[in-house]
Amino acid sequence: MSLALGIILSFTAAFAWGTGMVIFKVGVKHTDPLTATYVKGLLAVPILIVVGLIIYGSNSFAQPFQTDNLLWLLLSALFIALGDFFSLFALRKIHVSIAQPITTIYPFVTILLLIVTNTEYISWEIIIGTSLIIIGVTIITYFSRKKDNAKIKLNDSQIDEESNELIDVTEKKAPILGIILALLAAVFWGGTIFFTRKLLEDPDIEVISMMGVRNGLMVVTALIAALSYSLIKNKGVKKPHAVHYKELGILMGGGVISWCIGGVSFFTAVGMIGAGISTPLSSISPFIVLLLGSIFLKEKIKLPQIIGVAIIVGGSVLLSLAG
Repeated sequence: MSLALGIILSFTAAFAWGTGMVIFKVGVKHTDPLTATYVKGLLAVPILIVVGLIIYGSNSFAQPFQTDNLLWLLLSALFIALGDFFSLFALRKIHVSIAQPITTIYPFVTILLLIVTNTEYISWEIIIGTSLIIIGVTIITYFSRKKDNAKIKLNDSQIDEESNELIDVTEKKAPILGIILALLAAVFWGGTIFFTRKLLEDPDIEVISMMGVRNGLMVVTALIAALSYSLIKNKGVKKPHAVHYKELGILMGGGVISWCIGGVSFFTAVGMIGAGISTPLSSISPFIVLLLGSIFLKEKIKLPQIIGVAIIVGGSVLLSLAG
């Protein structure tokens, strides 16, 4: 029963994270990534804290700060902050249907850390599954760069200004940067999953309360970073980049879906079936992104992207068998 529920929760996390990624693509369009990193948590964190207080009480928020847990808590908060920042930054450079599949190499990072720390052993399923994920990412990366390089050759006069399908200048000029940012996001996300898994080894840790604390620290860290950047850039104390009300709502809504639904579901699954199974299963979110991105963002999906996503998901499923 716990295995089946853990798998369902992992798939729930994949759906929530994929949906959130599409929402963030819209919300970050006119908002700088650093500001978006803390704005997305302005509603989600209070919800997590209130629900944690109601269900588990105030003592549950002190447990992550215990001596044995503090290091894992701080590392997890730092890595999720960096991962989310690089992810949002990547969405400014490339399509969500390209960025999201690339970020799904995070299971490789998590499993590698589990192996290095002797938490997991190397099996053929892990080797083959990881290889498939890398191949899928390579296919998506290669053809997306090829397509974007072709866009660069377009003359501005060839672009129909009256058309709704305007080519984003950022996406034309910085496809490689977007891919690198997406890869960095995957590395830090993989790390934060590992650190949070270590945190959850304490049986007294409650997932919802832990996420309220961890993600709250992330929001505060991102806010301080945004203020510091504004201070240095403007040579004086000025408020960070203003966010329009519409984008504010979009980013906060995406944060609720990604953290309150996706994050809670995922780390509950980790506690039930382990990171070795839940992490790869949660990486099927590219299918969700391809579907929603094509419907709502009018992104054109090419055959290489579909093939790449299919290979990534196949590798993820194979990795789950290694658990």
